[in-house]
Amino acid sequence: METNSQFTIYDSRLRWLLFVSLLVQIIFCITEVGFFHPDQHFQLIEFSSWQMGEPSGATSVWELTSHIRPTLQVYLFSGFIESCRFFHINDAYTQLTILRLIIGLVGFALFNALGIYYFKSNRKLLYVVLLLINLSWSLPYIRTLFNSEMASSLVFFGAILLYEIKKEKFLYVLLTGFLFSLAFYFRFQIAFGIIGFALWMLLIERKYTQITPMLIGFSIGVALNICLDFYFYHQFVLTPYNYYRINITEGKAAEFGTSSPLYYIVELLLVIGTPPLSFFLFYYSLKGALKQYSQPLVFAVVFFIIGHCLVAHKEERFLFPVLNVLPIIAGWGLLSFANYYQQAKNNIQTFLKGVLYFSTVLNIIVLILVSLNPISQAVEFSRKLANTFKDSNPTIYCLHRTPFETENKLPLAFYRRSVTNINLIRIQDADSARYLKNAWLVTTYNDAKDKLPFLQSLGFKPQFYSSSALWNINQFLESKEINTINEIWVLYKKE
Repeated sequence: METNSQFTIYDSRLRWLLFVSLLVQIIFCITEVGFFHPDQHFQLIEFSSWQMGEPSGATSVWELTSHIRPTLQVYLFSGFIESCRFFHINDAYTQLTILRLIIGLVGFALFNALGIYYFKSNRKLLYVVLLLINLSWSLPYIRTLFNSEMASSLVFFGAILLYEIKKEKFLYVLLTGFLFSLAFYFRFQIAFGIIGFALWMLLIERKYTQITPMLIGFSIGVALNICLDFYFYHQFVLTPYNYYRINITEGKAAEFGTSSPLYYIVELLLVIGTPPLSFFLFYYSLKGALKQYSQPLVFAVVFFIIGHCLVAHKEERFLFPVLNVLPIIAGWGLLSFANYYQQAKNNIQTFLKGVLYFSTVLNIIVLILVSLNPISQAVEFSRKLANTFKDSNPTIYCLHRTPFETENKLPLAFYRRSVTNINLIRIQDADSARYLKNAWLVTTYNDAKDKLPFLQSLGFKPQFYSSSALWNINQFLESKEINTINEIWVLYKKE
């Protein structure tokens, strides 16, 4: 692989790579409406509404009364909403589009800066690493999320980059410790990564004079967060202790299901690019971690993953904090991959080229599909409803539930208060629709799939879907007697 110690970020090919990557990131920020998991919405956005004394769905979730949710990110969201209102931006969908742009662009800047910092002396490796950071099928989407996982990731890896650059300055080391405490209060499980970084300081770096300012900064952050939690809950609480006691000691988290460590291994096999190339990149990520074990990034990521593998309850989102730096660790193993390729027989080289071409095309296809189809179809559908009826006051009948509710009937109050002009009436059975005239009706494919022919026979005609492509996929899956996709909505009109 080519090296060039004089390489700078002013290289024209790098500028074009970053420019195209920036456009992709902006597209994802605009199109990826909604949330990946309800916790992102109810424990942050609805908590913020509750804190501001506005209609909220926070009282519908048990985390509010159990006092396990740290409130730092809630206050930040409240401040963001007040800033939007100051500039007369009151629409909930516009507010969250702006927020996704902020989060996505900060993530774009940080993780590209990390890639450039670690690979600036090797031009070809840098290009590959930046391509993986910016264009792996899932990473641009993950960077748009305003959830505890991504907030913690941005602050935690920003702190590591700050320390790498400014470790000789007392105040910057203190600031690093402060940022670690913020990352911890954004997402308590980042403690596994902090432990990894601390072990790196003790065993590898061995600059023990840095420990004191680091601890001072961390303590200041803890004190700040205790005060924020006190003012939110109106009583003294230690949210990290409550979280551990309820979820771990009392086993609340395990009630939502347990999995083996293979659950995360499968996720790690799929996120850096697409299969089958991602399988090779995962293997060489392990080699890169062994080769660069003295890097703080390796200690932090390895301990974070191991710690999560030991926790019984597992979800794919729990690994989100480290996914954007995995291409960097893979990059440290790419030299071994290149050497293996150069020494391989012709038939092996042909096979590896085929893997590269196939995975690249597959990655591009999946990247486009993800950018065009928000995971939160209910929020996307409610956004379409709001735009369609913004100048009218329709009555819309909702079969079983409204688009402003989750599948478990939890209210999405934050969005609903921006669409007060629409009158929603819930009906429990499709047979009731036979008596409707000049009516609008909304439902999901799964809620009405046995009644769709009946509704159409009554004269209900589809006006639009949350996603036409996913609706058609559901029809195909239904014809093959395969489980259909949840939360794909339709608006019907009966004259």
